[in-house]
Amino acid sequence: QVLVQVTDDLLSRASMTVVNSRPTLTINASTAREHWLEGMLRHEIGTHYFRGMNNCQQPWGRSQARRRLSLKPPNPTEEGLASLHSVLLRKDPLLWRAALLYYTVHQASLVSFSQLFSSLGRFVQDPHTRWDYCVRAKRGQSDTAHRLSCFSKDQVYLDGLLRILRHRDSIDFPLLVALGKVSFDDVERLRHLARLEKVRIPHFMQDQARYAQQLARIMAANQLTDEELRSII
Repeated sequence: QVLVQVTDDLLSRASMTVVNSRPTLTINASTAREHWLEGMLRHEIGTHYFRGMNNCQQPWGRSQARRRLSLKPPNPTEEGLASLHSVLLRKDPLLWRAALLYYTVHQASLVSFSQLFSSLGRFVQDPHTRWDYCVRAKRGQSDTAHRLSCFSKDQVYLDGLLRILRHRDSIDFPLLVALGKVSFDDVERLRHLARLEKVRIPHFMQDQARYAQQLARIMAANQLTDEELRSII
């Protein structure tokens, strides 16, 4: 059902897109690592692809219907959920990458490309990996030396996952995936409109008790508390 392509010419580690009406997963071979490949599949296929498929089944599958229902944008929920799924089953489910992406964008808004590359050295020693972080944060800018020039999309990962963890006890996660590309804020008001006959839920979300334990484990591994999340969100 999904075409898999392997390339060295990709800015991100992996990307889920539709090419000629075919769902396509593109993997960056130069940054691929064995220990995160399974998490990447949960991110790209178990989250983006499944929610995209389910979205096509819903009355809001087209942009006009989304506007009519005044739906919120799918992000930061979309990437936040996918980021949590990336580390869900890891031995050490640390959220350092989402945090570093957020921090890099913040720094990119204050300094030039070369200064950003230098300052990230305290966190990322490998120059090729550090270069990738800098390019992501400065992409699309005509003058990367300008201190206010940055591409802020990468902050959505940490923003989204923290919001989901903050409200995890009140979110119906299987329904969130079943409804497609929607924000968790819209789940309850869309519940009665949903078409659920042909939706698909990834296997790692089907045992809700275990899923809740895995989210709690992520909280503990990253030293996050509910009190702290309530204070910042």
